[in-house]
Amino acid sequence: MPHKHTHHDIDAAGDATVKLARELVKIPSITAVNPADKPASACSIDAIADYAAKSGARVERSEYSGGHHKWDYPVENVYLEWTFGSDKSGNDNGQPAKHICYIGHLDVVPVGDEAKWTTKPFDGEVKDGYLYGRGVTDMKGSVAAFITAVEDAMKDLKAQGNVRVSMILTTDEEWAAVNGTRKVLEWLKKEGQAPDAFIVGEPSSQDDLGSHIKIGRRGSLVGTFNVAGVQGHAAYQELFENPNRALALAVSILSSKEWKDGNENFPNTNFETVALKSGDFGASAVIPGKAEALWNIRFTPSQTPDSLEAWIKDALANPPEWAKAHPDADKLKNITVVANKDTASQPYYSQPAGLAKSAQDAVQTVLGTPAKLDGSGGTTDGRFVSNYFPDAEIIELGLPERGGIACKHHKPDDYLAKGGMHQVDERAAVADLVNLRHIFKQTLVNYAAANDDKPAAEKGADTHANAKQRHSAPRHGN
Repeated sequence: MPHKHTHHDIDAAGDATVKLARELVKIPSITAVNPADKPASACSIDAIADYAAKSGARVERSEYSGGHHKWDYPVENVYLEWTFGSDKSGNDNGQPAKHICYIGHLDVVPVGDEAKWTTKPFDGEVKDGYLYGRGVTDMKGSVAAFITAVEDAMKDLKAQGNVRVSMILTTDEEWAAVNGTRKVLEWLKKEGQAPDAFIVGEPSSQDDLGSHIKIGRRGSLVGTFNVAGVQGHAAYQELFENPNRALALAVSILSSKEWKDGNENFPNTNFETVALKSGDFGASAVIPGKAEALWNIRFTPSQTPDSLEAWIKDALANPPEWAKAHPDADKLKNITVVANKDTASQPYYSQPAGLAKSAQDAVQTVLGTPAKLDGSGGTTDGRFVSNYFPDAEIIELGLPERGGIACKHHKPDDYLAKGGMHQVDERAAVADLVNLRHIFKQTLVNYAAANDDKPAAEKGADTHANAKQRHSAPRHGN
């Protein structure tokens, strides 16, 4: 279905969100794993810091490095903050009663084969109702929409006078994420801040802006199966050991597991084989001497990397009855299991509360359509929040993952093939950029005005109880 746009007459050249998004897209801020990319990362931080300072924001830049045996490269970050009024809750600390923080990133993935792009990846070209460029959907367009939303909301927030709005922006989300958001969150906690709520600006729906709002993400555990065999002629299988047979059975056993640990808003855990390596397509009569598989498990907070590793090993050591009768069952012992637990992404689930309602109401107000709460998709920096602020509510709200190309002005062959996040011709509908600003603005106004959330100072007594409720395993649906 097409988007229901409420703002039809958009001056793309003059719109503040589009102008800022274009400025950011023109900076080739590929994650600076390579030192040669570091200047562009700094430039992207410069651009957003300068913009925020003009609106009166507090600007705190930082650079962190180290902390990992392999991915210790330095990372540029920035923290922005606007304070509207002081505490009206009767406390003496002079701080606003509510603090809402946006988490985003300015780094982008590489462009891939530039020859396949119809525009230059970092030109920020606007045509046919879209802004093109690497990173516009993931997630410079969202960053631009939020900071311009703060500007739009200033009059209302000043009138309410009881809220702090902040932004954490990093240049290392697309790679190791060691010295980015988590380090700024740690610093923020040491500063004595305790945001009540976080908006992660990642793409949160597939096709239509505002159709989904994330309230969590599953974790990710990656690992390998390595199977030893004995190379030989394929016609004499009894003389040799084909490692593909054990590997095929192992994948069948693990893929047959049907998890039931999600809920109506949160997908179940699932195991997927994502890559296989064995043999030689140029040698059709040769049994290979080894086989390998790369696997990925997306898991809910009901699981842990340790429990999943144990499940895999037990499933192969004690397979189900149907697998025990398989002629290759005894070959399962030849499989070496490696689970990369040190790089696993942790899941999180945030019990919907005042922020989720504020955002849903904002989507309804701006677009006239409902927003479903959801926990699908890949990992994001939202997973770091509960380590430092277990009491905070978290949502994720941003542009459509597929670039809004389902709405209009697209070629049929484009859909799913190009235009989306991390794809060739990444793009965002100009109307989506503008409407996302309006949604962010209305969310801020709604959240600041709501009186159903406790002031931060009153939360200390039930921090641990709320943490267990908000960031524990999802509750099962009926």
